[in-house]
Amino acid sequence: MVEMLVDGQPGESIPADDRGFLYGDLLFETIAFHDGQAPLWAWHWRRLRAGCERLGLTAPAEDLLLEECRRVAVGKRCVVRATLTRGSGGRAYEPPVEPACRRIVQRRAWPSDADRFRQEGMRLVTSPVRLASGSVIAGLKHGNRLEQVLAARHCAELGADEALLYDAGDRLVEAIASNLVIVVDGRALTPSTDSAGVSGVGLAWLCDQPGVALETVELTAREVDRADEIMVINSVAGIRPVTAVDDHHFAIGATCRAWQDLWDAGVEI
Repeated sequence: MVEMLVDGQPGESIPADDRGFLYGDLLFETIAFHDGQAPLWAWHWRRLRAGCERLGLTAPAEDLLLEECRRVAVGKRCVVRATLTRGSGGRAYEPPVEPACRRIVQRRAWPSDADRFRQEGMRLVTSPVRLASGSVIAGLKHGNRLEQVLAARHCAELGADEALLYDAGDRLVEAIASNLVIVVDGRALTPSTDSAGVSGVGLAWLCDQPGVALETVELTAREVDRADEIMVINSVAGIRPVTAVDDHHFAIGATCRAWQDLWDAGVEI
């Protein structure tokens, strides 16, 4: 049973001079597979292709990458991470003029707590880690994730399920591995990822659904305190309610449950 492919061949390693390893010079997608199918593939491919254009990477053929993902996707539910690095070469930070991009596809187990979190909700803390804002790579699922690593370390130390991340200007950006939706006075609001954070596939799918009214605005801790509902969403675990942020508790609301039903009908095949 193949768990990892490197440029289409079974393998468990990459060269030590790969630029993704050396500099985080890569893009990746974390894709949910259900019985060998990826319901959100179109959104993942759209983001990967856009990221390649911004970073100057050569995107692989879509059918080739999808076929490689399917080769490692085994079982009723699993997660496949598809990574595209700039490959080897170049002079220090300066990349090669014609990079030979490297594809790495690997299977991961389905997160064991995803279903429980969707039903019972998640407890969040406010992270002391502040995300850099105004970055030229804002919105991309790139390989420079050290801010998230530090935030996850702090979150685990406190025994929380997730964390809220703000930027240096105290603007709410995202959770560690998910986008955020906050319902305030009947309005569903989500922070912009134009200057920090990741433009998530799960959130993009939700925004494309008929009847979903979701506003992208600037948010601060004030809106968190005033929220009627808070949700976290990513392409694997789906839409999960937040029941606490630090010492502030929240009910699981009707908007969350309605969107979960929408997700179940459109994504959980």
